[in-house]
Amino acid sequence: MRFPPQMIAKFFKFVGVGALTGIVFAVVFFVLPAAGLLFAVNAFALDWDMRWVPSVGMIMALGAFCGAIFAAVLFVKDQYTPYVEEVPDFEADAEDPDFDDFR
Repeated sequence: MRFPPQMIAKFFKFVGVGALTGIVFAVVFFVLPAAGLLFAVNAFALDWDMRWVPSVGMIMALGAFCGAIFAAVLFVKDQYTPYVEEVPDFEADAEDPDFDDFR
């Protein structure tokens, strides 16, 4: 099955934005708390083994990978099952002479 070049470009843009968003989420939710924990352990001279904390580059790479995979899955899902919401018709209510806004 061949896909048009516009769809392939759109897919890669979507995945790229997902990867960048994943990096931001990884930094905010993992790197900053880990840095705070490392700072607190060193500031209070606690004798804790902190070798389990991965490097910043590893956390950012995992965030980019997870964000790109999530964006790719959402893109494929949207291609096959688009989100359509039923919108109520407000104009029909306004034309009804018995319609009361304050009921």
